[in-house]
Amino acid sequence: MARRNPDSRHPVTLPNRKSPYANREEEQADRQAAMEQQLSAWRPLLTPLLGKFSRIPDPRRPGSIRHKATVLLVFALFLFVFEYTSRREGNRELTRPILWDLIQEVFPEVDSIPHLDTVNRFLESVDPAELEQILLQTMKRLLRSGRLVSLLVEKHYVIAVDGTQKLSRNWIWSEQALRRHHGETVSYSAYALEACLVGPQGVSLPLLTEFCENTPGEEEFVKQDSEFKACKRLLKRLRATFPKMRMMVVGDGLYPNGPFMTLCRQLKLDFMLVLPRNCLPTVWEEVEGLRKLDKDQTRRHVWGDRQQEFWWVNQIDYDFKESAGSRRRIPLHVVGCTETWQENGEDKECHWAWVSSRMLTANNVVNRCNRAARRRWDIEEYILMEKHGGYQYEHAFSLNWTAMKNWHTMMHLGHLLNGLTLQMEALQSKVNVLGNRGTIHFLRETWMNPWVERREIRALCAKKRLRLSLAL
Repeated sequence: MARRNPDSRHPVTLPNRKSPYANREEEQADRQAAMEQQLSAWRPLLTPLLGKFSRIPDPRRPGSIRHKATVLLVFALFLFVFEYTSRREGNRELTRPILWDLIQEVFPEVDSIPHLDTVNRFLESVDPAELEQILLQTMKRLLRSGRLVSLLVEKHYVIAVDGTQKLSRNWIWSEQALRRHHGETVSYSAYALEACLVGPQGVSLPLLTEFCENTPGEEEFVKQDSEFKACKRLLKRLRATFPKMRMMVVGDGLYPNGPFMTLCRQLKLDFMLVLPRNCLPTVWEEVEGLRKLDKDQTRRHVWGDRQQEFWWVNQIDYDFKESAGSRRRIPLHVVGCTETWQENGEDKECHWAWVSSRMLTANNVVNRCNRAARRRWDIEEYILMEKHGGYQYEHAFSLNWTAMKNWHTMMHLGHLLNGLTLQMEALQSKVNVLGNRGTIHFLRETWMNPWVERREIRALCAKKRLRLSLAL
């Protein structure tokens, strides 16, 4: 998979060459070093994570418990950490003796090997809010540690929001599924709104997922849940979870509307939202008029191989009608960017525009646009990675609605662990050669085969460190 330079839109091509190892000893030493770096990233997070798993209320009858809840959840987590495509493949691969001997060496709490059908039955009975709280507490731990401060833009953490379909069937697989009419046919789908913490380095870390779901027993098509309703719930949960954190919301052209921007202001959330030409026509009319008067509000900038020319207009009054029938006025600020570059000997040009909650100046316009607003791309790439890059976002690990949501959270936890592993400074040379997915597969092969020295792994497990290469 091609890697992308965060300061350019052009992908970085991976090298096409033969294996660099001259003999078995060289490969073993390289795999040992890579696994040690992976465990250096894992241990500070997985140790408290296992403790949180053990405190989840267990709904099973005490006399029927064969596998501890911690074991079941670790098994589900490793299904995504090692990027297996289904429960069937996970049953075949994750139960191999070499792997579980090594896992028990690192994590003594894992004392049995369950079947993934047993894991699924357990996830059907666990409150999804319990697992989601574990994901949020893990992210809070990272934020409090100060290891993510390099993601700040204008002293704000950038939160990208986007919606996507998770799975769809042409039969009623769940009462909570959304109904969509396609002529004479109807499909039943699960739709999720994702919120990710993104940074100017191209880093994306999961925060919250809000599913669009109907109330069981509700038959009226017009009363269905929607992405916009789910987004309002998500923002309120986001602020409740991080009550004091400075956050900037970035999103696509669906979100620049009066109710959404008003809610952001009420929740004290900064925002930079894509502003299409067919959106907020009264705002665009005022922008065109004020640009003629404020011709000095421009700035030129070089971004990668592109020449950028920014313009902005501040203090635009936007009037809109609320659902109750009353009218409201809010101040907005609009910025645009014209980019020019050459491609295959031809001159290219494109135009961008965003609506901002804060006034724009020559000092902040580049940061707010390039390092924040444009990071909206990252959540789209993050979702595409989970769909097509090994995490099986659209795969039905369970058609039970509760279990589906719990598998979804475990997917995010697995992706988070892999993301932090790939940001280790010592693994950057490996990532540059193999790419993100290639590096994960390289590490998976190391776990699955007798490459590592157990004594050195036991010594490493006594250490707790996490050093990320997120330099600006």
